[in-house]
Amino acid sequence: MLTSYILVFLLSGLISLVVTPLIPLLARKFGVMDRPSERKVHQRLIPSWGGLAIYLAFSGSIALIFLFNDAFRLLLRSHHFLVQKYLLGILLGATIITILGLIDDKKGLKATIKLLGQVIAVVVLLWYGIRIVGINNPFGKTYLEFSLYLSFIITIIWTVTFINSVNLIDGLDGLAAGVVVIASITFFVITLFQIDKQSNVAISNRLELVAIMALALVGSTSGFLLYNFHPAKIFMGDTGSMFLGFILGAITIMGTLKTVAAIALLVPIMVIGLPLLDTFLTILRRLKKRKPLLQADREHLHHRLLDYGWGQRRTVLLMYGISGVLALGAILLTIL
Repeated sequence: MLTSYILVFLLSGLISLVVTPLIPLLARKFGVMDRPSERKVHQRLIPSWGGLAIYLAFSGSIALIFLFNDAFRLLLRSHHFLVQKYLLGILLGATIITILGLIDDKKGLKATIKLLGQVIAVVVLLWYGIRIVGINNPFGKTYLEFSLYLSFIITIIWTVTFINSVNLIDGLDGLAAGVVVIASITFFVITLFQIDKQSNVAISNRLELVAIMALALVGSTSGFLLYNFHPAKIFMGDTGSMFLGFILGAITIMGTLKTVAAIALLVPIMVIGLPLLDTFLTILRRLKKRKPLLQADREHLHHRLLDYGWGQRRTVLLMYGISGVLALGAILLTIL
């Protein structure tokens, strides 16, 4: 699969580099510009919809290796096309979440409508058999298998949490994109270790797909990041942040959460620890102040650092560093 790995990474990065500069033309034509406000950091109009470039690079690179790479086609045909079924479910759900983001960036949807759209995208995953079926007991060797309905509920909560966690940290130039690149690289490395230890061919094939998707996410997001780092020329918008969170959620369900290791639950939480922590603190803060949970504010971790006098670039690099340390810890947990 080495050729597949190299191809999907290079193609996703190249497509992203080529397509991202074209998106501002589209955004300006349709009036999708992110305007300055008291809650936001930027001081000028910046084109949004950048997430569309990430989506096109991700899905386009996978489509191209399907057309030109025999090993990837064989992988998708394995186990009565089950791996292909998983991929189709993820791409269909990702398409729904991307369309939802495009509409939201253009018109500004109500939070409840966005949440409903996110749930619909996750239901697509469930329809294609992608769900959290159980969890390992970290204090023993027992495995707790969920009932079908509980499995559905937990899968929805898990994935929607990932979607909104990435969305909440998308407040500074390059922050969300960089954190996702770090997380995706980490999931790729962890998945390689899982494949090496795996004796079950069906699970191994599913993990191969996870590795390919993780690399496609690295390439597509890295290409976009070159235009999104401070000073940003384009924003990903909810189109990008929700797409990235959705794919990360799907990757964890198919990858780390499917392993028999006792730390299966802890690993993805560590990898995406910074966005999850910010989400947790946001919920606590809004509950304490009796504010609506879905109401936006300017009290996230990155906003607080800016208020302390840190600049955008310095704040973003610090948060990259924290994400990197957490990611390294997750890798060590996996291999030790």
